[in-house]
Amino acid sequence: MVSSHVRRRTSTASASGHSFFLPGATPVISASGTTNGIVRALDTAGYRVPSPKNTLPAVLYAFDANNVFIELWDSSQALNQLDQAGNAVKFTVPMVANGKVYIGTRTEVDVYGLRPWEEASSC
Repeated sequence: MVSSHVRRRTSTASASGHSFFLPGATPVISASGTTNGIVRALDTAGYRVPSPKNTLPAVLYAFDANNVFIELWDSSQALNQLDQAGNAVKFTVPMVANGKVYIGTRTEVDVYGLRPWEEASSC
């Protein structure tokens, strides 16, 4: 039974400035209760780009869940490729568990979370 009191939003609340090309991305949302929401999306378009290793790295993005136009972080921005993911595989979805983000790649499973020195400073 469908309630006649349900209202659907007909306009976009926010949109990311990033475009995900084929095969697209499946967003994963996590939060601490009703606060600190983060939308994560994995860009796997590099799976079909010819390179010496047959593909390019996947790129994990984190966006503010209240306004996905605000990019918080991505795995390609750290110096010396510190956060670079393994080579992309299409249709891979990030998994969030125990405060960490796990992504499967062609060659490895990458785990993202606070580094030990970051955890100590956030307490």
